[in-house]
Amino acid sequence: MASPQQKFSLSPSRPLSGKTVLVTRPRQQSSEFVKLLEQLGATVELFPTIQIVPPSSWNDCDRAISNIETYDGIIVTSQNASDFFFWRMKEKGVEVQKTFLQKKVYVIGKKTEENVEKFGIHAKPLPEIADSTHFAAFLTKEAINGKRFLFPKGTLAGDALPATLRNHGAYVDEVVVYKTTAPPSTDTARISRLLREKEIDIVTFFSPSSLTNFLDLIAPNLLNGVVIAAIGNTTADAIRTAGLETEIVAEQSTASGLVAAIVKFSSKKLSG
Repeated sequence: MASPQQKFSLSPSRPLSGKTVLVTRPRQQSSEFVKLLEQLGATVELFPTIQIVPPSSWNDCDRAISNIETYDGIIVTSQNASDFFFWRMKEKGVEVQKTFLQKKVYVIGKKTEENVEKFGIHAKPLPEIADSTHFAAFLTKEAINGKRFLFPKGTLAGDALPATLRNHGAYVDEVVVYKTTAPPSTDTARISRLLREKEIDIVTFFSPSSLTNFLDLIAPNLLNGVVIAAIGNTTADAIRTAGLETEIVAEQSTASGLVAAIVKFSSKKLSG
């Protein structure tokens, strides 16, 4: 079966021609998404509303690394978590691949799995739906009572996953390995003008925090008449809670999955 990228590149048309898409994801994480959109004819405006930075202190993380042998497994729920944690291990002189040969490594999402594997680590099979609730249910099917897990995370990570595991008798050590913050923005006036003049057709959000920071910068009424797209249900729920309508939600929470959902929506609009 052809991948979303192959399907798009083989398409004789450019279904997003004439559309302008606003991307609120951090610039360094947007290359695949932007490339796919542009291949399909879209004009892309970048307006990052979050940035990923190291934690205020590495003390808790370093303590966990020094005691890494005491854990039965590690839970990695994002590419950022895998990058920051495993690179920190390397900086501390710990052999990442050797350390996890005999430990279980659980991940959320195909992209996170691929990211973990670049460190030479083989991850456990994924749940069919890649979100924390289903991931916790997936893990609790295993014999986790009395097991000890390490959960490297960002500052905005929810507590549903570790709470569920603890309720099933597991020990979970949570350590912050990166912070999600609002970046300094010098482009707010220009983006506001583009929205006011109806020059942006679709605004994309990749996390609740990207929405929150966006609304701190841009007046919500400027989104009137603009199609809002979310990478997954968690982000879509946050958009609805903010009183906005989500017309596009990706079936698969990936860059290509969101592009596919945008194309599907646009095709329906044209045929309608």
